[in-house]
Amino acid sequence: MKKKKNTWKRIKKYRFIYLMLLPILLYFVVFSYSPLIMGIIQSFNEVKLSGRSVFVGRENYQEVLGDAKFRQSIWNALWIGLGKWILIFLGGVIVAIGINELNTKWQKTLVQTSTYIPYLLSWTIVGGIWVFILSPNGLLNGILNMLGQSSPTLFMTKQSYGRWIMILTGVWKDLGYYAVLFLTSIVAINPNIFEAAQIDGASRFKQIRRLVLPEMVPTMKTVLVLSIMGLFTNFDQIFVMGNPAIIEKTRSPILYIYENGIEAFNVGIATAASVIVLVLTMVVTLGLRYLLERKDEV
Repeated sequence: MKKKKNTWKRIKKYRFIYLMLLPILLYFVVFSYSPLIMGIIQSFNEVKLSGRSVFVGRENYQEVLGDAKFRQSIWNALWIGLGKWILIFLGGVIVAIGINELNTKWQKTLVQTSTYIPYLLSWTIVGGIWVFILSPNGLLNGILNMLGQSSPTLFMTKQSYGRWIMILTGVWKDLGYYAVLFLTSIVAINPNIFEAAQIDGASRFKQIRRLVLPEMVPTMKTVLVLSIMGLFTNFDQIFVMGNPAIIEKTRSPILYIYENGIEAFNVGIATAASVIVLVLTMVVTLGLRYLLERKDEV
């Protein structure tokens, strides 16, 4: 009883703060949680253009899980997403350390700006740039022609290239953003630590290994969790850069949902696929967080 009174006193004391938080809570209820609940309910129904929806139970889920296109899209997402995840993580750490090691301010600004600018561009622009570069008459084939290749390579029509194109263009676009995140953790390190290490005779490589990398660990964990949350949700890149020749190797679950929900108006199938993607994302994210927390305990 005493605990309840104390709780009520705290609520009364900070009532104005709670009132200020109320619009944010309403925003999430209206635009996030309500559509989520409605989508889950809708996933058990067959939605018609006219008339009432018909409850079909697990049929939508059985159809989605039995669809080879959906299973292939999950595998594509894992292949492309993990490839981008590994390269962006390692590349971001290397670029951040490299920027920090530059001596002059203009060099740091130039490298940081040039790597960050692609992140600010939409996939419509980035995709258009790379489709042009990889086209038969594009820049890359022009360079290969100068090096002696007689016929152009059809990069955008070979399935064996499809996933790698999505991975490498995704890394090119997002690398600068993650490098900035890592760089902030490096800049926050106390400079006196480096001075003490220099006095003790530690080389620059040893300083990076013993001082810089350990200080980056909390940021690394945050980046790992944030990036893994987007593992199954790649849409813009695939929609802009995909084509019928490579779509089987690049289709993402979100594109599958778009094809069924928007193009074919199979709303029940699309919402069932959305719920499956949501569950997979939650499982992967919570699993990664559990592993990271367990590692901390050890």
